[in-house]
Order: sequence, then C-alpha cells, then structure tokens
Amino acid sequence: MLTALFQNITILISISVLYHFISRSLKGTPWAVSVLNGVLLGVTAILTMLTPFEIEKGLFYDARSVVIGIAGFFGGPLTAAIAATIALAYRIPRGGAGVIPGSLSIVFPAILSIIAWQARQRYPANPQGRKPHMVLETWFLGLIIHASVVLAQLALPGGRWHQIIPLMLFPFLVVFPLVFSLICLLFFDNERITKAALDLAESEARYRSLFENHHTVMLIIDPSTGRIVDANPAAVEFYGWDRATLISMRIQDINTLSPEEVEAEMARARMRDKNVFYFKHRRANADPVDVEVFSGPITIKGTELLYSIVHDNSLRIRAERELQALTQSLEQQVLDRTVLLEAQSRRLQELNKEYEAFAYSVSHDLRAPLRAIAGFSAILGESLQAQGILKPAPDQKSAGSEANTIEAPDFGHLLDRIQSNVSRMQQLIDDMLMLSRAGTRKMNPQPIDFTQMAREILGELTEQQKGRHFECTVQDGMTAIADPDLARILLVNLISNAIKFTKDRDIAHIEVGIEQNSDVPRFFVRDNGVGFDVAAAGDRLFAPFQRFHSEASFEGTGIGLSIVKRVVARHNGRVSAESVPGQGATFYFDFGEVKQT
Repeated sequence: MLTALFQNITILISISVLYHFISRSLKGTPWAVSVLNGVLLGVTAILTMLTPFEIEKGLFYDARSVVIGIAGFFGGPLTAAIAATIALAYRIPRGGAGVIPGSLSIVFPAILSIIAWQARQRYPANPQGRKPHMVLETWFLGLIIHASVVLAQLALPGGRWHQIIPLMLFPFLVVFPLVFSLICLLFFDNERITKAALDLAESEARYRSLFENHHTVMLIIDPSTGRIVDANPAAVEFYGWDRATLISMRIQDINTLSPEEVEAEMARARMRDKNVFYFKHRRANADPVDVEVFSGPITIKGTELLYSIVHDNSLRIRAERELQALTQSLEQQVLDRTVLLEAQSRRLQELNKEYEAFAYSVSHDLRAPLRAIAGFSAILGESLQAQGILKPAPDQKSAGSEANTIEAPDFGHLLDRIQSNVSRMQQLIDDMLMLSRAGTRKMNPQPIDFTQMAREILGELTEQQKGRHFECTVQDGMTAIADPDLARILLVNLISNAIKFTKDRDIAHIEVGIEQNSDVPRFFVRDNGVGFDVAAAGDRLFAPFQRFHSEASFEGTGIGLSIVKRVVARHNGRVSAESVPGQGATFYFDFGEVKQT
C-alpha cells in the first residue's frame, strides 16, 4: 500500500511540474488552455489508477481524487469536466465491485472542487500575502474532498464498506489532504509567477508603446560607455539622424560638453544626485540647440541604463533672454521716471514754498493797505462829521447795500461802501489763507473731545448774533482722533454756515451729533435753514468760490465748504451732504482711520 501511495505522489508532483511548464509556455485562448489542462490531468488520473493499492480485482484505490480536485480548483468547470470524463472513461470499463464508489470518487471531487473554484473567483486572494491561511484552507478542502471519497464507499455491495473504510482512513483523511494542500501551494506559486510574467510583459508593452509613440524625445543610454542603446521616433526627427545612426553613436557625440564633463553628469544621474540637466545638443543638419534633459536610472534585462527625456529649451531660453532684456529696460525706465519724479517733487516743493510765500504775502502785504484804507476812511468820516459836512448814517448795513441808488453825492454812503468792501476783501483774504493752511500744515492727529469743541464753537459764534434765537443740540460723549486745529477749522466753517443760512428762521435749530453705523465714526452738523438742491450742486458743492444763493441774501466768499473738504481729505475721510430746499441741510463727515502720532 505504501509503495502504491508513494508512486501516486511521485506522479502528482511530476505532472504538476509539467502543468506549470505548459501553463507558462502555451499561448492561446483561455478555453484552449482549459481543454489541454483537462486532458493532461485526465491522463494523470489514469496514471494514478495504473499504480493503485488493489484489494481485489475491480476494487482498488489511488490518488485520482487529488488530481480531479486540482483540476476543478485551479482549472475550473471545463478542465474538471474533461479530466473527470477521461478518468470515468477509464474506470467504468474496468468494472468490479468498486465501480460505483470508484466513479463517485471521481464525481464528488469534481463537484466540490468546482464549488471551491467559484468561491475563489468571487473572493480572490493574494497567495503571496496569505500563505499560512492558504495552507489551512487547501488542507480543509482536501479533507472535505477525501471525506466524500470515504463516504462513497457506502455504495459497495454486500456491506463491504465495514471492511474497506477502516483501511482508507489514514491515507484518505491524513496523507491525501496534506498532499493536496502541498500541491495546491505549487499551483499557487505557478499562478503567482505566471501573473508576474504577464504583468511584466504588459508593463514592457506599455513602456514600449509609450517610448515609441510619444512625441517627446526619449533616449536610453548606457552610462558606463555613453552609448545610445535606443531612441524613439521623436528623437530621430529631432536630431536628424536615422535610428541606426543614433544607436551607433555615443551621447558624447551629441552633447557639446567635453567627454569628461558628460561622464560626470551621467554619474550624477545614475546616483540620483541630480535629475534635471541643461545642455546644448548637436543635430545633423542644424545648429546646436539648448535642451532640458530629465534623466534617471532604469533597469532593463538586468542592466542599469539611463532613461532620458529631452525637451527643446531654445524657445524658453530666448523668452527668458527677451524677458531679462525687457526687465532691464523697465528697470531703466523706472529709474529714469524715478529721477524725473524726484525732480518734479523737488519742483513741487519749491512751488509749494512759493505758494506759501504768496499766501503769506496776500495775508500780510494786502492786509496792510486794507487796514490803511479802512483807518483813513474812518478818520475822514469822523472829521467830516465833526465839521458838520457829513451826517451819521442811521443804518450802516442798509447804507452799504448795493441795491440802494445814489442820486447825489453822499459822502457818508460812499465811505460806508468803502468800509463794506474792505471788510469783504479782508474776509476773502482770511478764507484763502485758511484754505491754504488746511492743505499744507503739518498733521498732528490726537484724541480730542469733539463734544466740548462743538459746544465751545457754538457758544462763541451764537453769542455774536444779538437778537437771534437758537436751539443748539450737541451729542454727549463724542470723541475723535484728528488734528485739533484742523478739526476746529472744519467745525467753525460748518457751524458758521448753519448760523448764516438760518437767519430767516424765528428759531434756528442747529445739531451736532454722531452715527455709529460703521467702524469709522460718522459726525454730522444739521440745521433747519434754507437748504439747497444737492442734485443741482453736483460736484461743484465743495469746489472753491461756488455759491448757491445770491450774495444779497447771504454774504460769504464761497470758500467755506472747500476748506471742509480739504480738512476731511487730509484725514483720509469722506464728506457728503443731504438737503432739500427750504428744509435745512445736513453735512456728514468722518476722519477716516487716522493713526495717532
């Protein structure tokens, strides 16, 4: 029995080696491979039945169940069916008492192994990563297959299974499951090797397709000699030599560097110290061209080579040179413009000084003659009154009105006109000087009590208006960061306008407050005066010397709102107005985000 057992195992191992060789070497459709494997394993099953452990004629036992189980588990339904058919075709004609259990010993393993094959297809596994589990799983499958063979002996006639089954227990439930598991491992290794070979072939095919069909220049170089091992069609087109010529050349023949420098660069690419290089490459019928080379080591058939991708870099180099020239030109233009701007800045500073000197001249030199005219005209008037030539005028303002008509020389009226125009010119000079200072004086932003400042200005200005009634409201707790002097100038102008344009009201309402609708506080000055048409004023509202009421109705120079605009601009703020004719006006302003100095 032991001799027959060892003979069967030897046949199984030999056939498994032949199976592996055929599986790796055969090139054909899957069904053709399945048919050939089924025939091979069917013949193997017959060989095992030729060297059986025979109890009597027609009652013998062998390793056919192992062969049929392998056929179904690895070959699938077609391979198992062919192998089982061939084995049955041999076993049934031999007849004997064991013909039925012997046939079932072929059918049962075929069915069970096909079921296991289907499970493998549904739940594929990596044999290399699960070897301990696969040994246990295949041993268990072998145990089930051979347990079915043992149970098939119940079909022996005359109840002879009582005698046969005890003889089968050790080889069929111990030895054959272990042999089945070990042979399965051989087949798993064959599958792994076959899959690796297919993956390698597919990878090489992809590489060859990429290498041959890519529009980028590609070279394979032997770093030990510099010989060009392979070149793709794009390289042939780029360099101008045919492929046979290219692969007979060395990279030193193409690169314009010295051979020693080329060898040093190949060594760096080989050691992965550097993988991007910039060279000049020679071509067959053209001047050397700037190229960018990406190069790294690659192993082909056990030989380490360099895989190089070459890009034409001439357009990029030309563009970089043009960009560099343009940059230098722009830098020179910026330098020239800077020099020009500095010269213009110096000129503006000089003009500003001249402007300040002019403003001082206006405020100083023109004031002196005006004071002289005013003084002498006052002395003249007093002298004429003392001599009885001139009578005092009952109403100075009405005497100074340009609407009165002079029918005969009236020295008092003429002197009043002189005084009125001198005062107006004095006010104009003061306003122009204030406008100049608002735009040129040095800023000194600091926290100010805006509420207190507004109350002081209102008190000072309303006190000068004898006989008028005012209701003034100033919101408590208003603070701001601004230049104190400029902020006072701004408030004086806005409050003065509010007082002036409410002179026809029985009670003048003036309000100074703040709105906190944004991060920057927004102040306002509101009155119930005559108002104006904001749309008609447009951009002229804050322009110098603009008036929106007749001078006969409301005196002034038209510079006040220009001063307000300039003060707000110095603080990076904004100013706006809301008004309806006859319903008063509201001016809004803020001091921006001025930082305290």
